Amino acid sequence: MTDKSIMLEGKFKLLTFQLSTPTRPIDLTPYCARADIYESILEPTTIGEFVISDKTGMFSHFNFSEETVCIKFTTYEDNPKGYVSYDFSIIKTDPVVTTPDDKGVVYKLTGVSRESLKSTTLKNVPITREKIECENMVRAYIEPANLLDSKKQLYAEKTKGLHTFVMNNITPFEAIDQVRMKAVSQKYEGSAFVFFENSRGYHFKSLEALVDEGLKNIGDKYYIQSTLAKVDVTGSKWRNILAFRAITGVNQTVARTIGGGKNRVVRLNIKTREYEEFAQDSGRLNFVQLNKGASSSSLKAQEKINKDDGSITVLQYDPDKENNDYADKANKLPYYLTHFLTTVVQLTVYGDSTVSIGDVITCEIPEHDALPISENKPYVDSSPVIAGNYLITKCRHVLTFSEKAEYMQALEIVRDGSGGKKPRSKNFGAK
Repeated sequence: MTDKSIMLEGKFKLLTFQLSTPTRPIDLTPYCARADIYESILEPTTIGEFVISDKTGMFSHFNFSEETVCIKFTTYEDNPKGYVSYDFSIIKTDPVVTTPDDKGVVYKLTGVSRESLKSTTLKNVPITREKIECENMVRAYIEPANLLDSKKQLYAEKTKGLHTFVMNNITPFEAIDQVRMKAVSQKYEGSAFVFFENSRGYHFKSLEALVDEGLKNIGDKYYIQSTLAKVDVTGSKWRNILAFRAITGVNQTVARTIGGGKNRVVRLNIKTREYEEFAQDSGRLNFVQLNKGASSSSLKAQEKINKDDGSITVLQYDPDKENNDYADKANKLPYYLTHFLTTVVQLTVYGDSTVSIGDVITCEIPEHDALPISENKPYVDSSPVIAGNYLITKCRHVLTFSEKAEYMQALEIVRDGSGGKKPRSKNFGAK
């Protein structure tokens, strides 16, 4: 990689790894066998799991539900911003298991962010009765001096229009989940909003905004699965893909999770009692693309779903209280999601603390059923279908603390359509 401060592949520097106690923090490094940190753009909080091995009885008197695990690590020694940092409030301790040599016990601790834990104790929040812009409502829940009193930065996309919300007996995170379903972007047609946490803070943005910003800030986030046994990518921008698997048939499942599915939408004006039906021509929608020129057969499949399914979604609309066209979003959103979630891939790579969910990366994937052409061309052509730019939707940071301590990342990435402009030339070893 071009940054000279990067450590060897798979290596990391542990800056902080402590368990809080009423008296003094305990360094967990000698006791932890493995740490897994899960991030997803479909989840409002990051989850941490820690396997603790205790052969001295150090933790026998601990009530872990009252403790906090603080972890901070990096793969860039000279980059103060290139680290992952979390404080996890422990919410679950799995039953104690004896070690194979019967000389100790093993605990599995599961934790979430402090904001997530606090959210579960708050209900019936007054601001949910207000007529308010969506991103301002999210700020009212998250930011300092507001409900969750978070010190983390919130990256919120500008929305337009006003909505009313009925949110009885739900938590702030549940309320935000409802808010994102109604949020309409000032800039993007699909308005496929997600709300998630990573080590940089909280994010309330549309997938389109993540793609747009990710393409502008892609930097050196390049990955390659090479067919050359001895290829060395450490002198270039490329990172190694250690394992690769394409997943089929999941795009509709994920799309429904974040607002996709059927899109026969009718708006009812509760003042005039008039109905307005919306219809879209998928060919006229202006989607933000990860890969220019990529095509998707899912759009035609979406049109078929709409025609074959007789059910209609009726959205009530009060013109005296709302001026945001949520019905138009509800109609366009399924088209965008089925288009965007055409290709889903799972990767395993050496960990990089600057890479997280919401980022855009470039992947060179070889044509797996092809052969090298000649001695002058010892590589296999890149796949025209799945090579290209991807958005990271899930990331699992895996750290081990044995003598061969390693940092790996398991990524789930998605792209829009297939084909399109190739990501990069074959000279992947060049600086």
